[in-house]
Amino acid sequence: MPDERRAYLTGRRDPFAPLLENPLAELFRQHTAAGVATQAVPTGGAPQAVTLYDDGRHRINLGSNNYLGLAGDPRVIEAAAEAARQFGTSTSGSRVLNGTTRLHLALEEELADHYGTEAAVLTSSGINANLALLSTVGHPGDVLLVDAHAHASVHAGAAASRATVSRFRHNDLGSLTQRLEGIEPRAGAVIVVDGVYSMTGEMAPLAEIAVLCDRYGARLVVDEAHGLGVLGAEGRGAVEQAGVLDRVDAVTVAFSKSLASVGGAVMTSRAAADGIRASALPYVFSAANDPASVGAALAALRLLRSEPERMTRTRENGALLRRALGEAGTAPLPGRGAVIAVPTGEEEVTAAAWKIAFDAGVYCNAVAYPAVPRGRGVLRLSVMATHTGEQLQRAAEVVGAAVHQARAMVEGGPTEASAAVA
Repeated sequence: MPDERRAYLTGRRDPFAPLLENPLAELFRQHTAAGVATQAVPTGGAPQAVTLYDDGRHRINLGSNNYLGLAGDPRVIEAAAEAARQFGTSTSGSRVLNGTTRLHLALEEELADHYGTEAAVLTSSGINANLALLSTVGHPGDVLLVDAHAHASVHAGAAASRATVSRFRHNDLGSLTQRLEGIEPRAGAVIVVDGVYSMTGEMAPLAEIAVLCDRYGARLVVDEAHGLGVLGAEGRGAVEQAGVLDRVDAVTVAFSKSLASVGGAVMTSRAAADGIRASALPYVFSAANDPASVGAALAALRLLRSEPERMTRTRENGALLRRALGEAGTAPLPGRGAVIAVPTGEEEVTAAAWKIAFDAGVYCNAVAYPAVPRGRGVLRLSVMATHTGEQLQRAAEVVGAAVHQARAMVEGGPTEASAAVA
C-alpha cells in the first residue's frame, strides 16, 4: 500500500516520516539533480594513488583511507584469496557458534601483541568495535564523557550503555574537567575520544587527558581508526605518539584504513575482552568477519610491522601536502596524521570546490554538516604512502585553485586562481 494512502486510511502519524522527509536526503537529491553530488562516487578500480573512476577517468585519489597503500598490494590480495579458498566466502555463523577460524585467532593475537595488551576482540566493522565496547561498560549512574566531535559510532555506543552520557566541548580540557568535577564521587567515569579526528585530522590532547584520568580515577578509551599505521614509532597511533599507550584502558580500531580490509577490533585486558565476548550484541549476534577480510587484515598488519618505511612515507607525504596547500593559499587545519582538512566554510562553497577539483582530476571528500558544525565545511584530503611528490604538488594546486574559484563563484569576486585547474 502506498505510504500516503496508508496514512490517510488510518489517520495515524506516519512513523516513516523521519525517513521520507529527511532533510539531508533531500539535500543529496538536490545535489544529484544539480550535478554536484559528492557522495557515493563509484570507482572502477582499487583505491590507488591514481584511481580509475566509473566515468572512465583516472584521478589523483585524495579521498581514500588507504593510508599505507596496501588495499591494492598483490600480497594482501593473495592473502584474501587464499583465505577464501581455504575457509570459504562466509563464516556462516557468529564467533560464539561456528564462526571462528584460526585466522580470527591469529589476527586477535597479533593485534594484541602489536598494542601490548592482553587481548583483542575482532568485530565486523570499526563501528561495531565501538558499539561492542561502549554498550557493555557502565552501570546506571556511571558517566561516559565523550568528546563532542568523536566518531558517530562512539556516540552510538555510548548511548547504548546503561551509563549516562555527557558530551564535553571538542578538545577542551576545561570543559572536560568541569564535567569530571560534577560527577557523583562514587560514580564510575570513562573518557572517550578519537586519537585522530576523522574529518579534520586534529589530534586529541591525550597526555593531558591521561593526567585527568589519573586525578579523577577515570578510565580512558581511544578510537585509533585513523592513527593506526600512521602515528607513533611502531604505528600504534596517537596513543603511542603521545606516550600514553600504557595508560589507556581500551583502544578501538577499524581495518578499513591502514589494514586494507573491513572489520574492527578492541584491544584491552583479557577480563574486559571476555566480557565483550560474553555480552556485546555486535559480537554475540553478528556473523564473524568473513575469511577474506581477516586474511587481508592479517597480511596488512604484518606488512605494517615489517615495512616501517610505509609509515614514514605516509607522514612525509602528509607534511608535503600540508606545505603545498599553504603555498596555494589554502592552509589546512593543524594536524600530523594522514587526514588533512582544508577549510571551505559554507556548504555551497564546499560543494562547488569539490566539483571543480573533481572535474580537474582530483578526488577528495566534501564534508559539511552534520559531520562538522554548520558553516565550517572542509575538503577532507588523505594521503597514501604510494602518492608521489609530483602528484601531491599537482593536487594541492588543483584543490587550492578550486577553493578560491568556488568562493568567488558563491560570494562574488575575481576568479584568477581558477587558471590552475585548467
